[in-house]
Amino acid sequence: MVPPRMCRPSVWGCGMAEEQPNEQQQQIWLAGQVADVRRIAEVGFTDVRGQLALILQQVAHGERQHAALATTVADNHKVVTERLDEHAQKIQEAAEARAGERARVQTMADQAKRFSTWAAIGISAVFGVLGVVFKLWG
Repeated sequence: MVPPRMCRPSVWGCGMAEEQPNEQQQQIWLAGQVADVRRIAEVGFTDVRGQLALILQQVAHGERQHAALATTVADNHKVVTERLDEHAQKIQEAAEARAGERARVQTMADQAKRFSTWAAIGISAVFGVLGVVFKLWG
């Protein structure tokens, strides 16, 4: 950026005459520009530091929430696993009870088949013997 040109009233009073700035004025202007840049940079860095601090705080908060949620999920998983194990145990016990019941039913069915078979054979033998007795007696 070029330093502005300095204007001073002319000696004759008929207007403004342009004058080239001397070296000291250029250094003063340059020092002012450097100070402005430094102030802008410091303000920018301060803003960036503040934003970084906020981001770090949000990350730390997020990590704390994640840890709390992970603990909750682990606890819930443990409870659900215990419930599922209990339920599986009850199902196993019910299946074993039904298996025992099925075995008793099968035994009773086998006994009923044997009884009906022997009953039919016994009744047939009785009627056969009665038939022979009546034939011989009559």
